[in-house]
Parts: sequence; structure tokens; C-alpha cells
Amino acid sequence: MIRVRVAVVVRQGERVLLVRHEKEGHAYWLLPGGGIEVGEAIHDAARRELREETGLAGDIERLLWLSETLAPDGSRHILHLTFLAGPSAGEVRVPEDERIRGAAFFGADEVEGLDLRPPLQRELAEGIRTGFAQPPQFLGARWVPESHVSPPGPTG
Repeated sequence: MIRVRVAVVVRQGERVLLVRHEKEGHAYWLLPGGGIEVGEAIHDAARRELREETGLAGDIERLLWLSETLAPDGSRHILHLTFLAGPSAGEVRVPEDERIRGAAFFGADEVEGLDLRPPLQRELAEGIRTGFAQPPQFLGARWVPESHVSPPGPTG
């Protein structure tokens, strides 16, 4: 079964918000987001996930990227829709979720060194540097083996 996941790029100056996840002893970073529920519009899912994972409320401006995660063994297929958010209201707060361990804003140079799922480091860094001026892009299939563990990085 194909899972559809929305993600949201939230900017603060020349930095973007990422959420730190831990799963089965592995730490990595994601853009705020998650799965679309049956009957839920894509933009509504993006707003809901942004609120649930960060406490922020923001409008969804436009699609940035479409990519896929295809596990080599066929165990997972995720379609990722990444959107740019407008100005967000509220303060970042980490929910009580056993997987989410923090949230932080990162600049272009910092993003390039993170373990990011899916691996969008290059696109995020370029977007930060150019103000996300690029048209929507299909990025193809991206896969990161589960054994890859990132350095802890900021957690606040």
C-alpha cells in the first residue's frame, strides 16, 4: 500500500524548522508533517500536521517538491508532498509524542549536515538561499537505510 505524507517548510528568516524524531534507537530530522487521513484535503492535512507537531498555525502557500521513499525490499512506499507555509502564528512547542524529541530552526549550512528523512538537504539549503523561488519539482525516489544514525543536534 502506498502511504501519502505531507510535509511543511516553515521559515524564520533564513532558517527552516525541523522536527527531531527517534525511532528504535535512531535519531533523525524531518520537516513537520505526517499522513493524510481518508477524506482529508491535502492542504488541511498539512495545516493539521503542522499544528500537531509544532503548535504553529500557518497557511499553506504552494507545493515545493514531490518525492518517494521506496524501500529496497518493497516493505515501504511513501509519496511525499512538501509544501511551503506562509507566516506561522504561535510559538514552537514539542508535542507529547514518544517519537518527537525536539524541534529547531536550521540555516542552509546546518541543514546540509543533518540526517534528514527523506533526504532533502540539498533542496532545503538551496531553497533557504534563494527564498524558495524555484518552481515545484519532482525529486524522484529517495531512500535512507534505517541503520544511518544522525548526530544529536539541537533539541530545543
